[in-house]
Amino acid sequence: MKTKRRKIVLTVLLSLLLILLAVAVYFFQFQGEYRLTVPYRPNFQEIAPHIYMNKGNAMSAEEALAVFEEAKARDTAFFGEMQGLDDFTLIICDDAEISRKIGEKDTNTYLFPQKKDWICISNEWFNVDVVAHELTHAELHSHFTSGDAQRRLPSWFDEGVATQNDYREQYSYENWVEQTDNGRNAVAIEDMDTPAEFYAGEAEDRRFRYLCAKHEVAVWLEAHSVQELLELADKVNAGEDFDTLYFAE
Repeated sequence: MKTKRRKIVLTVLLSLLLILLAVAVYFFQFQGEYRLTVPYRPNFQEIAPHIYMNKGNAMSAEEALAVFEEAKARDTAFFGEMQGLDDFTLIICDDAEISRKIGEKDTNTYLFPQKKDWICISNEWFNVDVVAHELTHAELHSHFTSGDAQRRLPSWFDEGVATQNDYREQYSYENWVEQTDNGRNAVAIEDMDTPAEFYAGEAEDRRFRYLCAKHEVAVWLEAHSVQELLELADKVNAGEDFDTLYFAE
């Protein structure tokens, strides 16, 4: 009787392990979590610390690193220094199937096993503006030291800061004046608080929100400074309310 019970228990445990293994394979092979395994995959190579490129990429490592360095210099000029360079992994990929899994121009923060940003950019989007934009996300996130503090950031603020280092004409001040009728038709920031709100709709709708978010943060920075932005991050880390700090006179 004991032997039969033991066999049943072992069968159940084995079934659970197989289910867990199947779930892990699904997420790490077929979903966005694929990116977490890139440093261990033989079809990728590390071309610089924390920077990976798929082997056989049409772009050379030298070309990719030149773009990265120019983007990093832009971000360093903005922040004064970059403290989060060891807290991100950049993946450059021209394999369409892999890019569909990991994102073509995307930054995601993972909290396990440590807080870290994973930036994925396909060759199509690998230019100084997009790289600087995504690096700004990563650097900004490095100043919000807990997942909870980062989750309290409105989407418009996260994207508004990132677009400060994105010089594409579609996000220019002149374009903001034209498209919003000098602010009369701008999206209210309370309507861009959450990812569901900010990234909703068609590409044109999202692009308009990026434009409005960039202008909002640019105006704030004219009255304050990047140093004050980083001090705001410290206060949010300490538990203070983001809105109270940001909208204080």
